[in-house]
Amino acid sequence: MSPGTTPNPGPTLPREDNVVGSNSVSDISSATPTSDATPTSSATSAPEISSEPDGFTTLPDPQVHVFEVTAIRTYVSQSNEELANVALLRHGLLGCSPLYPEVAFSLDVLEFYHRLRRRHPRLGIQPFVRALCDVQDVNYTSTQRRQFSATFDTYLAILRRIEKRCSAALRRDTANWRMRNSCPACTLQLQDEPPLKPERLFAIDGNNSAKWVATAGREDPRTFESDYFLPRHVVDKYKDEVKRKIQPVLKNNSDENEAPGEAPDGQDNPTPCTERWKASAAEHEKRALNIYETTGIFACACRHGFVQRACEMVRSGELAKYGLAIVDDAITVHGCDTGCGYDIGCSFSETVKKSPLVRDRAATARMEFVVCAFHGYAHNRLCQLSYHPLYRAGYGIEDLETMERVFAASNNVARIIRYASPFHWMQSLDLHFQQWDEDKYAELGNFLLNNYKQCLRIIAENTVEVAQLTTELKIEEGVFREWLEQEKTFLSGLREPPEEQVLESAQKLERVRHQWVVVTNAQEPDYNSDARRTRRIEAARRSAFDELTLAIQAVGDLEVRLEVDNPWTPTHPKYQETLSRIQHREFHRALDRVQQLVMQRLLELSKANMSGMVTTGYKMRTSIWKGLKARAKAIRAALKRYNKLASEMQPPAPALYWKDVVNYTFISEFDLLRSAYTHRDVMSSPWTIPRNREVAAKYFKLLAAKDELPRLNREVRRLHTSLELEQKEYAHAIRTYADTDPHLTAELRARYHSRRRIHKIHLARIAAIHALPGYTGCTDRDTADDSDVLDDETQSAELNRLAKFLEKAY
Repeated sequence: MSPGTTPNPGPTLPREDNVVGSNSVSDISSATPTSDATPTSSATSAPEISSEPDGFTTLPDPQVHVFEVTAIRTYVSQSNEELANVALLRHGLLGCSPLYPEVAFSLDVLEFYHRLRRRHPRLGIQPFVRALCDVQDVNYTSTQRRQFSATFDTYLAILRRIEKRCSAALRRDTANWRMRNSCPACTLQLQDEPPLKPERLFAIDGNNSAKWVATAGREDPRTFESDYFLPRHVVDKYKDEVKRKIQPVLKNNSDENEAPGEAPDGQDNPTPCTERWKASAAEHEKRALNIYETTGIFACACRHGFVQRACEMVRSGELAKYGLAIVDDAITVHGCDTGCGYDIGCSFSETVKKSPLVRDRAATARMEFVVCAFHGYAHNRLCQLSYHPLYRAGYGIEDLETMERVFAASNNVARIIRYASPFHWMQSLDLHFQQWDEDKYAELGNFLLNNYKQCLRIIAENTVEVAQLTTELKIEEGVFREWLEQEKTFLSGLREPPEEQVLESAQKLERVRHQWVVVTNAQEPDYNSDARRTRRIEAARRSAFDELTLAIQAVGDLEVRLEVDNPWTPTHPKYQETLSRIQHREFHRALDRVQQLVMQRLLELSKANMSGMVTTGYKMRTSIWKGLKARAKAIRAALKRYNKLASEMQPPAPALYWKDVVNYTFISEFDLLRSAYTHRDVMSSPWTIPRNREVAAKYFKLLAAKDELPRLNREVRRLHTSLELEQKEYAHAIRTYADTDPHLTAELRARYHSRRRIHKIHLARIAAIHALPGYTGCTDRDTADDSDVLDDETQSAELNRLAKFLEKAY
């Protein structure tokens, strides 16, 4: 604004269209700003701008204040009873301050950046303002960035007020309405639909990309309230829910990579999964850098991708309290029969059982926990048999890896919020999750169509293959479940070798006893001539006696717990047998190393083959292929060491070759190989034969595909019904406010127009599903009152044409 042309701020009038501040905006009754340069229908009609060519200007009315906005070099009239920003808004502009704006930005520019930010979260304010300066041919300054940031915050606040008023008009302002209704396929209950167990499928997980530096943005005192995030004080209620373990004293270990993990808090004994997952470790092992206040987010989403709830991870890793808070909130909102996928679902289920606040609610709500499908193949085989969704009824072909996709998108936001203020950190993630949910709703019909096609394809292919293989191998389909139980029984017996614990305790006791004897029988010193040596020997005796006492107590406790009748001595047969087995530990460690490298190779191959790899950055692609090349060399070296040790075993262990290892796809192959040497009789069992295991895998995938169809049939009908119900809601709200609030009515009509565009796609994809050969659901939907539906229903002919087009496109 030019000097000497200060606008009149005007009184703060009690009208709904007054903007009273950059941070707090009163309700406005208007439609969302349109792409036209002229003001929207909600604003007061603007007087004609009195500007003439060649710099000549007509003098305004003496009762009207005129001020110049330098950004667009035009004159804006302002009456005595108007705020400066009200006058600007009538001309499609918004000032950077509430009372005396020196710079104003077009609503079109603000909406354009709003849409760009939602679609491309990595685009920060600074590069956008620099681009505006380039277009206007002016020099960029940091002041312009701050001005645009303040104006954009105000614009978003206006949009939130509009959203609040529209939600109230549509009766969507009740508590937890978004969680209960954002995904119609999961939450819309119809009267005559058959029950499913579980009723709905969710996924939870943590991500440490969305960090926030503790010292950044402290000058901004504002707080942002998001419907997606649980407050910190709510999450902290669960911080003492699990029993914390005493932090062990760290010892020097020459082979740190081989050290086993510690049992997580709330779990008595460590499991093999503890060694493979950082999230499953004890709480004291989950540390974060001190420079970060927020070290990431922990979130939950339904199987269709709609974000349900999230919380901040504060100065820590993936602690149990975050998962407990999210699970407890999901039980409160959604009720019973929920299946939850988590990459450490095996250990987290034990944590829930130990939580005083959650365990009873989870048991009453019949909450189930499984491991995600892709992560599950890196768990030990016994864990897979109990927690992998492939072997659990009701989960179908769902992989429950939803959070990996959510975080892959939210990582783009993390790049620009690490040094933001707490207000902007939360606002950016909230804006991203809103756009994410809108995209998931637009893709919901395509999700159901693709899943239905996949199920029909699996059924068509695997039915023939399983029938051929069962005939060839002369087995019946019912035997696959029996094999599963036999394998589970066998692996359960191998889960904890107590003999090794007894042997280690016995060896330690013998060592300490020998040390005590040596110290006790030492030559008696001359106390008068050698006081220093005397004190040293006495200290050694006291230390040896303490160690002997502790070792005796430890051996006694272990013998009672494991019901060992006779103490083990070096001549005991069990002692000798267990000692021989422990001498093979180097062999098992060599096999573990091969397993680790092969699993890392599989993870890198999955990245290389995932959709979107073509658009992945050059550095990412280069890093992946370098990793694969280095992994191949490491595998060959590990195989060489393993084969050397295998040949020295008595009897020799089976050798491994490169051509065999590269075909290993699941960790169960290594678990079976590890057990095969010490339990050679197990290799005669039918479930260990590779050909039989291949048939069993196809059989369970066939069952999963058949299990998925009833869920898809229900979700297709729910989506179909929700389209009519939403149309009815908009029609009722538009008719209700048509006479009393035309501005709100205009906004509702504009929103319904956008939703109807998505509805047409949904209807076409539903029609394509109904036309699939093999569709087993009903084609009708739950009825609604046609008298309250807008008269813009798409004709059947249009839907059929659109369905055929989509069938070709997808």
